Amino acid sequence: SKPFEPPPLPPHLISTTGSSAMNQSRSAWCRAAVAAAAGAAVLGAAVFAARRAQRRRQGRRGTVASLWTCHGTSQRLSRSAALRGVAGVGVEADRYSLDVAKGRYSGKPEPGRQVTLIAAEGMERVSHEHGLDIGPHNCRRNVVTRGIQLGDLVGHELRIGKDVRVFAHRSAVPCMYLEGLVGQKGLFESLYYDAGLCCEILDGGMISECDIVELVADSYDPGRCETWPCKALFVRGSERSLEQRAEVLAWRKTVEAKAAAPDAPAAAKKGLRLFDQAFGRKDATWDGGRSQW
Repeated sequence: SKPFEPPPLPPHLISTTGSSAMNQSRSAWCRAAVAAAAGAAVLGAAVFAARRAQRRRQGRRGTVASLWTCHGTSQRLSRSAALRGVAGVGVEADRYSLDVAKGRYSGKPEPGRQVTLIAAEGMERVSHEHGLDIGPHNCRRNVVTRGIQLGDLVGHELRIGKDVRVFAHRSAVPCMYLEGLVGQKGLFESLYYDAGLCCEILDGGMISECDIVELVADSYDPGRCETWPCKALFVRGSERSLEQRAEVLAWRKTVEAKAAAPDAPAAAKKGLRLFDQAFGRKDATWDGGRSQW
């Protein structure tokens, strides 16, 4: 950028006499001009910082757009004006609550399945860009939000309404089962990075539509996350590198070995079947990337 150059002197300060008084007037005027420019720069920087902080706050605060529960595997979602979250258990009457345990993946419980969140904006983008029918009514999530950016909140705490506090353990990942259930070809890939958050309920209470959803300040602690050991599964199948595909295949071999053990429980065998269904493995030619279905 160019160095600051003060504007031309006013005519009454221009003189050819070079008098001391005139030179002092010129110096004072220049100092005043420089001070004014510096003050304007400081003010501009302050305004920019304030606007940036406001945008950051807006991305960390939103509202509950709608609330949904489901009583069992493959059953329709039911909308409610309010629902109750039970600390350490889940959403009351929902299939993944530990008191119900009728979800497709209830055989492998994890804290992050106690309540799920998803942003309405992401589903709207997928619907608009890919022509898919995906929305609150069939996304299989509990809390649909609007106005808060969920994508980078893994490892953070969120407050929902007055009482409920949750911790985001991992990003939610869609599965081929969902694509088949709603009959939307291509949904698995299209929704991969907009499928929401899997959260643990730390403080229970009621959640109602239009409640505030906001980030809890200074709550970031990734060491608390109980997530999948295979990080490559959080990368869209079509975008996985050769190394990431090898990582996925290695993890599947681990799951397969557990299922093949002589004393393997039924849950281990079901886990292998669900893995293949979720990530689109049809046969041994699957390379750990894009779904074969």
